[in-house]
Amino acid sequence: MSRRGRLSDGAAGLNMKQKADEGTRQSYSQKALVYLREQIINGNLPPQEKLVENDIASALGISRGPVRDALKQLAIEGLVDYQPNKGCTVALLSPKDAYEVFFLRGNLEKLALQKGGCHINDQGIFIMETALEEMQALAGTGNTLKEVNADERFHRQIILSGQIDRLIQMWELLSPLNGAMFLTVQATNRKIPGHIRDLASPHRRMLESIRQGDLAAACQALDDHYVRTGENIYRMSLMGDLSGI
Repeated sequence: MSRRGRLSDGAAGLNMKQKADEGTRQSYSQKALVYLREQIINGNLPPQEKLVENDIASALGISRGPVRDALKQLAIEGLVDYQPNKGCTVALLSPKDAYEVFFLRGNLEKLALQKGGCHINDQGIFIMETALEEMQALAGTGNTLKEVNADERFHRQIILSGQIDRLIQMWELLSPLNGAMFLTVQATNRKIPGHIRDLASPHRRMLESIRQGDLAAACQALDDHYVRTGENIYRMSLMGDLSGI
């Protein structure tokens, strides 16, 4: 075999190894991401908790690189704060940020309903019904991550109903912040004595309005769920009730 042929074979082997290494790192990064997201959203890692790469890597039996990748993604999702020379800590969206995300998501979904004539096909309705049933079953279990996932499936059918690609893309830019929004709402609710969180009821109202094709009622239900919640969080922060967040 010529020298060129040997070099070509060597380069091909190296490329295959690099691809295998990249695939392994991505797999480990996903493992770390799923683990950390679940620990944060379910409250096992409280706000301001320092996240040490070495400790996480040792606990998961992986190297620091995939953990670093996971922490970068969690920072995008609003679940982790990063400060140079200080590292990463568990975060909460600020009240102002939470209000903006609630406001934008709610209005994007209202636009989708208006464009689609408040119509969602049978498959979409079935997905929403299944998500709602899961929310009801999860009530009081403390499994916030599963609630976040059910909520995401429910609202995705609303935004898809508009059939506007750029509208969907705008909504998806906010989608990773859904878990952080849940945490901010939980932190707010803890400030209200005797408050019992009810995730299913507002979604039931949305679904019934959409089933009936009542655009005005569906948009009002979205406002009550999103905009009013965001306004309450922001209002309480301005009154000083969320000093601990």
